[in-house]
Amino acid sequence: LLYTIKFEDMVLSLFYVTLIVDFGLQIVFGILSILLKTEKFYDFIGALTHISCAFLGVFYNWNTSKEFSFEPKLIQAICISVWAGKLGAFLFYRVIKSGGDSRFDDAKKNPVKLMVYWILQGMWVYLNILPSLFMWTTDDKANTLVYVSIIGWVLFFFGIVFETVSDYQKTVFRNNPDNKGRFITTGLWSISRHPNYFGEIVLWFGLFISAAPYFNSPWSFFSVLCPLGTALQICFLSGIPLLEKSGLVRWGQDEEYREYLATVSVLVPWCRCCECYTAPERVPITTPAKEEGYRSTDEDNLVEDTKSQ
Repeated sequence: LLYTIKFEDMVLSLFYVTLIVDFGLQIVFGILSILLKTEKFYDFIGALTHISCAFLGVFYNWNTSKEFSFEPKLIQAICISVWAGKLGAFLFYRVIKSGGDSRFDDAKKNPVKLMVYWILQGMWVYLNILPSLFMWTTDDKANTLVYVSIIGWVLFFFGIVFETVSDYQKTVFRNNPDNKGRFITTGLWSISRHPNYFGEIVLWFGLFISAAPYFNSPWSFFSVLCPLGTALQICFLSGIPLLEKSGLVRWGQDEEYREYLATVSVLVPWCRCCECYTAPERVPITTPAKEEGYRSTDEDNLVEDTKSQ
């Protein structure tokens, strides 16, 4: 059925088809989540949706012509799938190990709110793949500009390695009983307070750069707002600000932590020119137990979740 659509309508159709697949999966599994009153497969479905839409984007507009730039588009889809598979497996393992996800404690009691979470995940997936969709919907060969794509894929590789290593270091640190109640300052965490978020931002800008040589409309370049939106969300909304506040509540009275804040960049390694969160002189000397909203368990505090929704 997909191949019966006329080629001139293909670009518009691919955007619609991926949209239907994306939100179709969220609605179906959202309903199942409501019926079973569980969120345990939420992140797994998010990863599966990324992978499904990525390979749909590649093969939906497949052409056997030698002039068709198939290989770069396949590489782009593989990059997205590697990232999604890594993140999905990591988060799924964590939710199974912990027995649940505290983000959904209230939502599981409210079917409408739980479904909103699923719809938001659909929006998140679509925005992540939007620059690549513009790449997948063109049959033009990029020629020499393919080197720009290579630069983007190098940035993606750097970003995902940086993110993966930092996540691994944090996991090893947290699994050591001797570190209970302590904050990590070793490895990549010695040069950035949120290295996994730094890797996340870099990899998405890398995928935008790798897709850009294949854009066939000036409007396509506005999709830079997608990785930019991810960066802004991490830096100013649901990512770093919440974790910085949680860290202050927990260790704000700790001189070692205050020194960590004073010497280590919040995001970009070795770069403190854009510090906008926690100046040491503003760190409150407070008793954590008296702070409203303080949660004493180690798992509930400072979980560096690379999925920033």
